[in-house]
Amino acid sequence: MLDLELICIRKLPKNKGDSVNFHSHNYHELVYYGFGDGETTIEDKKYHFTNNCFFLIPPNVVHNEIHNADGEVICLEFIANTHPPLSFNRDNSQKCYKILRDILHEVKNQKYGYKEMIALKLNELFIYIQRSERPSINEKNFEYVINYIQENYHDKIVLSDCAKQLNLSYDYFQHRFKEITGFSPRQFLINRRLSASKELLRHSQLSCTEIAYRCGFSTSAQYSALFNKAFGVSPSKYRKLNS
Repeated sequence: MLDLELICIRKLPKNKGDSVNFHSHNYHELVYYGFGDGETTIEDKKYHFTNNCFFLIPPNVVHNEIHNADGEVICLEFIANTHPPLSFNRDNSQKCYKILRDILHEVKNQKYGYKEMIALKLNELFIYIQRSERPSINEKNFEYVINYIQENYHDKIVLSDCAKQLNLSYDYFQHRFKEITGFSPRQFLINRRLSASKELLRHSQLSCTEIAYRCGFSTSAQYSALFNKAFGVSPSKYRKLNS
């Protein structure tokens, strides 16, 4: 379990025009905006908050709050041996909101075992937040794969091996790859090879067959078919039009 200790949790109604002056704490704070609209400045950076978004604010970080509409805020103050970085998150599923409400309920009613239940709920909350942030980590890993394809397009690239390098199933790899690039892994690779071939057609004297192999295509026929499908002309005609 994570080593977390609850200091205080409060649910506060906010009115349009309410504000909180610049201040800081010697503990961690999670500020959750259940609904509302406004602005907060944290470490000289301005953020716009709306419904179901929250900030994780480390100790001794100066921040303020301005409300442009009526709203509701839950402030969770806690101590942690680990140090979650400053982050801005959107709780589209409202999972975090539900856990915060559960913690509020335990604090208010204080039934048998409430301290233990609060500890469990805090762990559930922060494990869920960490899981939610994993796509950004995956995206950095995908940047490596994307750069690898762009630089090594002329080699034989087994896309399923790229998925294995990220410890992902190929189905999920394809899904995330398309989310990031707008193309399936296969189409991205084909596009890169076709783009490189266009450069060679314009600026070299290599035959179309030699260009096909240099750019990683299995056969000149495959290359010609894919080129024609993408650009509406054959490689040889493209060369004539652009020479």
